[in-house]
Amino acid sequence: MANLTLSSPAEGQETTLLGPEQSARDWAVALLVCAFSVLFLWPFLDFTGFLGDEGITLQGAQRILDGQVPYRDFFAFYTPGSYYWTALRFKLLGTSFFAARVVLLFYGGLFSVCLYMLARRICPRWLAGLTAYLFLMIGLPRNFLVLHNWDSTVLAVLALYAAVRWAESSRRGWAFATGSLVSLTFLFEQSKGAGLIVGLGLGFLVLARLGRSPDLLRPRNLSALAGGLAWPAILTFGYFASQHSLRPMLADWFWPLHHYSLANRLPYASVPNSCEGSITLYRSGSVLRSLFIMTLTSPFFVVPFLPFLGLALLVPAACRGKRATQSSATASCCVLASACGVGLVLSAVATGRPDVDHLIYVSPPLILLLGMVLSGRLVQSRLLTEVQPLLLTFLIVTFTAFGMMCLLSGPRRVGQSLETRRGHVKLPCCDTVLPYLQRHIPAGEEIFVYPHQPLYYFFTATNSPIRFDYLQLGMHSEEEFEEARGQLAAHLPRAVVWAPAFNTELIPCFWPATTQQVLSKDLIRGFILAQYRVCTTLRAGQLPYVFLVRKDLPCPEETLPGRPRHLAR
Repeated sequence: MANLTLSSPAEGQETTLLGPEQSARDWAVALLVCAFSVLFLWPFLDFTGFLGDEGITLQGAQRILDGQVPYRDFFAFYTPGSYYWTALRFKLLGTSFFAARVVLLFYGGLFSVCLYMLARRICPRWLAGLTAYLFLMIGLPRNFLVLHNWDSTVLAVLALYAAVRWAESSRRGWAFATGSLVSLTFLFEQSKGAGLIVGLGLGFLVLARLGRSPDLLRPRNLSALAGGLAWPAILTFGYFASQHSLRPMLADWFWPLHHYSLANRLPYASVPNSCEGSITLYRSGSVLRSLFIMTLTSPFFVVPFLPFLGLALLVPAACRGKRATQSSATASCCVLASACGVGLVLSAVATGRPDVDHLIYVSPPLILLLGMVLSGRLVQSRLLTEVQPLLLTFLIVTFTAFGMMCLLSGPRRVGQSLETRRGHVKLPCCDTVLPYLQRHIPAGEEIFVYPHQPLYYFFTATNSPIRFDYLQLGMHSEEEFEEARGQLAAHLPRAVVWAPAFNTELIPCFWPATTQQVLSKDLIRGFILAQYRVCTTLRAGQLPYVFLVRKDLPCPEETLPGRPRHLAR
């Protein structure tokens, strides 16, 4: 039977668990892993699958550069960090897709270095490097997007690293850094920040019960921690109060509890794959094909299992208390990684999105824990020792296959290359909307894209005439739709880009919690049909778009001779 322990390294072990940062050889390995990460992720830099969520951050950052304030001047449902961080890059490097995306290369290298240094406290060098590699294969390649998810995950990993250093050294500087990074995580994504607070708080309580690092919770350290937690919040609240947007900011922060979580609720470990669903994916075709697909997608099964592994290590450590005999270095790294991972997963569960993609967003501490377990120093088990080579082979093969699948089905399968007003982009296939808009809509003009594709605003350097860059039935309230219709009536932009099938086909597929009663109350659809007429039908992949102009204006010249009569429902 397996015996869960938090044991010290064997006598004469090469690594010094208290400080791999002090080893030149470890830094050399970490930098090599970092360089490999950047090179692997480089092909993703200018490739986009045109996921609308990326446009929310990009267009929000552009609004800030135009002098607008989040919450007061435009709608935002998460905390402001990602908007201002992206706007800063645009200010320094110019507003471009490259300036937005290049930070993701930095994130990939930073993930690898942090995971290597943390894993190195328990694992030999080769396994610490492998731990970083496993996350590299399933993390950013799955969703290489400018999102608050990755911004906040980077901060959460840095907070975990600072917490481990604090637990090892009991120094106030690391306590202050831990508090600052936790607070910043909250200011980039409120749910993840709350989960990090719960997780690390639980971890430190377990360490206190273990009797390790007795100076950790002394008043001077707690004061430094509180100071780190406080200063980002004070600056944020002070700034938005000075902009007369404190009340709408707080309202928008709590908006997801009443709207986002209801429309986006999915079962634990579900795969947001396609309308056909994952069951069809695995059952269609021959047995050999199904086994091949299961091999490619094995991380979809491994990652959801890891939170339970974290609990399996955390609970016994808390129950044993001071009877445990593990070293402080081993205990702090294992306990804090377990607690942090569990807390972040709880945040995904609380928001109703514990699907595989969101579990991958919070998986770095859990992948770290997996590497520690495979080292054989946390779990003393003859069975684990015997199957370790098979487990390592399985993980290397399947995670590599997953990463290669993301690479080959994305950047290596480009169907279209375009020069946009925000720089060069590569797409998987056949977008006719973007070239059409660039030909007929000048930069700076207001157009209305409905319901959900703010990337068209960003790439064409156009703007929404209302405070919403997207509107989604079932997510936005009826009052917000009324507000949007009123603003449209007041501005009445020249052109509208509309995807009728988004509400009728995509929402029931990807947001199944949205009721038919909600879908039947599309106030914007009626407004568009009353005020605009169809000029032409365009496509973005398989999704049809309709380009319309106000009824008192002509269509662009090239569409006048044979304007289509059919309007998709």
